[in-house]
Amino acid sequence: MPVSPAPVLPGTSPLPPSGQQPPSRRALRLGAMIAVPLLAAALVAGQLLLPTALFLVPGLQAQAGTNVGGSEGFSFQGFVYSWTRREKDANSGYTAPVSLENMQSEAKVFHMNAVIIPVVADMPERSERYIAWHNTDKSDLDTLSLSDYVRAIQDARKAGLVPILELQMLHQDPIFTPDESSANIGAGWSDTPSNQAIYNEAGNPNDVSTLERQWFDNYTAFAVQYAQVSQQYHLPYFIFGDGLTNVSYDTAATSAKNDPSGIVRNVQGDSCPQNAPGRRDCEWRHVINAIRAKTYHQIWDKKEETGGGYTGKLIYAANWGGADAGGASAPEFENITWWDAVDFIGINAGFPLTQSLRDPSVDQLVQAWNGKGSNIVSSNGDIYSRIEKVSDKYGKPVIFTSVGYNSVGGANSQAFQEGTDFTPQEDDSEQYNDMEALLQTFNSAPWWEGVFWNGDAPIPRDKQANWAVSSSWAGPTLAKSKPAGQWLAQYYKPAPIPCSC
Repeated sequence: MPVSPAPVLPGTSPLPPSGQQPPSRRALRLGAMIAVPLLAAALVAGQLLLPTALFLVPGLQAQAGTNVGGSEGFSFQGFVYSWTRREKDANSGYTAPVSLENMQSEAKVFHMNAVIIPVVADMPERSERYIAWHNTDKSDLDTLSLSDYVRAIQDARKAGLVPILELQMLHQDPIFTPDESSANIGAGWSDTPSNQAIYNEAGNPNDVSTLERQWFDNYTAFAVQYAQVSQQYHLPYFIFGDGLTNVSYDTAATSAKNDPSGIVRNVQGDSCPQNAPGRRDCEWRHVINAIRAKTYHQIWDKKEETGGGYTGKLIYAANWGGADAGGASAPEFENITWWDAVDFIGINAGFPLTQSLRDPSVDQLVQAWNGKGSNIVSSNGDIYSRIEKVSDKYGKPVIFTSVGYNSVGGANSQAFQEGTDFTPQEDDSEQYNDMEALLQTFNSAPWWEGVFWNGDAPIPRDKQANWAVSSSWAGPTLAKSKPAGQWLAQYYKPAPIPCSC
């Protein structure tokens, strides 16, 4: 009895079934004529889709991780690593050897897996159109050269960290000096209809619609440049804004009901919804479109520009509360209506947890996050549930893009934030408990993707001003770190984020 040939795959055979004739030469030629064009088309499609796949791989690979966390299958164990041009020090900054050393320490000692690298722009007046975001621009105080940010990206990778660029803005408006908070940028527009005028510092009237639309064009150009950098260096995440409370959501004055003419719907390529709640919603969808697209058109003069072409995941970092000036007094993270257009809801989660408690226990702080206890800030309510509600509404995971607790008694409290009767005396147990309580509260939430602790800087840690009472936790060595840092080093386990960068 002849031996049958071994099948190519188990359970299959290259021979036709009994009684079936093999294909003719004509059929084989016809099959080849069909197959070759299909194969060529598949190769072309693969080349087009490969860049996108490179950005998707980190999330897919990371699902094999074991950390408790959100939908990505891993949790960000990150830190904010800040430096600006104003912080002049010959032995510090992203290009100094200590920068890489600090990053390596964060990764190896404290098991951090990602780092936020802020890119800081400036505005001389908070409600003008001009933004200085090149280090050669007039009135630019903070932006570093592009080579500095590239060096920080490269060093982060050497240290085993996933680098993330984050756009930040400060203003130097003399009315608010020394408070340069980004939350007050655009304060003059947030409660003013687009067909009215406001006065600048020189006393000259400016049309609101012109100011606002030109500001958004300038901001879009800023975002597009660093989206291009993020794309060029294969950064899988990009934070394209931080705490721009007065221009991030619609107020009564900017709503579709009260200011329908303020909504710009005729920008080619944009997707301003017909039921947009107001002009802010469409303006930020325009920014996001420009970051993603290869080309886009400006809002003001409709001029075509090169887009960011960014294929990674987008994050916006919203404030936990409202602005101190202008019309946007409600919490930013709860009032943004365009969360559906991003990949992650970012929150700078500096919520005051108690009214005035110094050195509260971890249990008291966990209760406060859940709106329970006798000394809580009643206006905050159940913070955990509020955040969960926003995540559920838009179907997006949440990242705490910045949280920091000073090593001072009462750092968790409203009284501390308001500067009431708190002296800067070191109290490491407060910081320790505050950080532990946050992780206990959120680390098992299925919609929570982790936290970026604020923070560290590319400067020798023992040389940092006010290090003892600041929100820094990492010291020159683990033994010389604060108790919170020593605890983090034990609590966090090595959990690198795989990245095909």
